[in-house]
Amino acid sequence: MRWLTAAALATPLLLGGVLPVESSLEERWPAAGAWLMPVGEPYALGPSLPGGPSFRENRGVLRARGRVTHQGSDLANGRAGDTVRAVAHGIVLKAARSEGDGYGDHIVLAHRSRDGALHYSVYAHLQRGSMRVERGEVVAAGQPLGRVGQTGRASTPHLHFEVRECADPAAPWELAPVIEPLPFISQRLPTMREDPTWACRYLEWGERAALVPAGSHPDDALSRERWWRMLAHSAASPLQRVDDDAARLRDTLIALGVLPEDAAEAAPERASSWRELGRDVARLHDVGVRLPPGPTEPESLATACARWLGRRVPSDRPRDLAKLEDPPTLGLVCLLLADMAGSRAATALRESRDVDGPEPNRSKPKKQRKPRRR
Repeated sequence: MRWLTAAALATPLLLGGVLPVESSLEERWPAAGAWLMPVGEPYALGPSLPGGPSFRENRGVLRARGRVTHQGSDLANGRAGDTVRAVAHGIVLKAARSEGDGYGDHIVLAHRSRDGALHYSVYAHLQRGSMRVERGEVVAAGQPLGRVGQTGRASTPHLHFEVRECADPAAPWELAPVIEPLPFISQRLPTMREDPTWACRYLEWGERAALVPAGSHPDDALSRERWWRMLAHSAASPLQRVDDDAARLRDTLIALGVLPEDAAEAAPERASSWRELGRDVARLHDVGVRLPPGPTEPESLATACARWLGRRVPSDRPRDLAKLEDPPTLGLVCLLLADMAGSRAATALRESRDVDGPEPNRSKPKKQRKPRRR
């Protein structure tokens, strides 16, 4: 696809027919790894609050005589006002009030996966005045978008939710083929670990940001190839598709300035070291990151970093990572990258209580804080 190359970004693409994608926006657009449910419980169509009514699918995608007659899932629990969340990291393609069409107040998000594939998610019939995002905004998985409503052509309060698979990014988003949204998301939910540890929340954060594959364990060793793929999804760059060939990926990261030139002969299969990670994190500071906000409150993040990485803000002095004795693991490296991204969960928790009551470990971005220096 045209838009997957850095050269194509010299002429901004009108994504979905409505949003110009300048390089500055492209470089802040995080990849979508694991997905969440749009309403109710994040991992299933349950209630928004304990003891509340559960959401159910009243109607799915319908086809008749080769034509799609209903383009998504109608999700309802018999009332209006429940929070609608972003199902994955992405950008706001459209956030519009009722325009005389059936969608009513609605939001369209664009998501890019780790392999460069593009999808749209659509949230329609939102409650009037409840939309909390704007066109062109970068959003994180789980971020509140609005509330279930009854605007547009809706006889009862419900969320009309769609997922569309895009083959031509320049074509109007309405022309992208629809797919069954709930089965699609069910296949992409974060891994539910039976024995969660402190590292699991950071590993799930890594899954959502396409940093680690589903099913990863916090103690899994870190090869150079695995680290290079994490770097590719972390760095603020026009890179859209992460190359399957590790050597070509390494060369691309060198060209982007994420890896130094002397990494050209590094063997992808060899284990990465804290010295290499510290060197590369220092370069990430110069390149910038497009990571979503970390999964915990600032104090929890700083405490975990001090306990496991030796400093409350380890990304502030990355060269000190070379002093760590135990080898890097996926859990520790996700913690390190979360420190680079910054934690905005404290604000998210306050806002989620205003909307639906407590919803732990759900983040809503705001202006990024700079790390404290020691």
